[in-house]
Amino acid sequence: MKIKHIVLSILTITSTQIFADECLYPRNEPLVMGDGSQKLIQQQARNTWDDWIWRGDVYKCQSVGVQRCDYQWSKAVATAYAWNVGGTLNFDKIPTIGKYLPFSINAGYTRTKTVTTTFGWNVSLQPGYSAQPIQVVTRRWMRGVYKGAYIQTGGKCDGGGVGQLFRPARTSMYRWDPNRIATSWTSNVAVRTYATYHVFR
Repeated sequence: MKIKHIVLSILTITSTQIFADECLYPRNEPLVMGDGSQKLIQQQARNTWDDWIWRGDVYKCQSVGVQRCDYQWSKAVATAYAWNVGGTLNFDKIPTIGKYLPFSINAGYTRTKTVTTTFGWNVSLQPGYSAQPIQVVTRRWMRGVYKGAYIQTGGKCDGGGVGQLFRPARTSMYRWDPNRIATSWTSNVAVRTYATYHVFR
């Protein structure tokens, strides 16, 4: 039993990650998020909706004198759109170290994407109907939390270095905690994009 207990103790020690303190000068907030902070989705709405991010010119098939109209809008269109829009996440109170957070949902850190569509396929219209090329982003409301953050330890670092004339000591020592829930978020997230013709009368 003693040998088994010792082996288990050694395995526990070796499998436990040790996170050294880091100086994040000049930060001194209690909590700082970083590139390792992960967005976890806890709940999402059942329904989605389509956001038309671009609309082309309308073509109308005349009402009399034709049996049908074959329409083709031959052009490439590139439209920039936000990866996600809206949501609640206050980075003014929870600063971020590093680049973009993964799948960031705050407007200040929102990436934009560009969807490019080369329209060149035909659509058949009955007399009196119209067609309009469109690009669409399908969105869904989601909510969740960010997990993983730097926790202030209370230790001080002076942040001194080459080229620094004077930087007073601040409580800028942090330890990374991968399990700390940093903040919650709510946002409508872009889940897919597509292009089509809007046919209407």
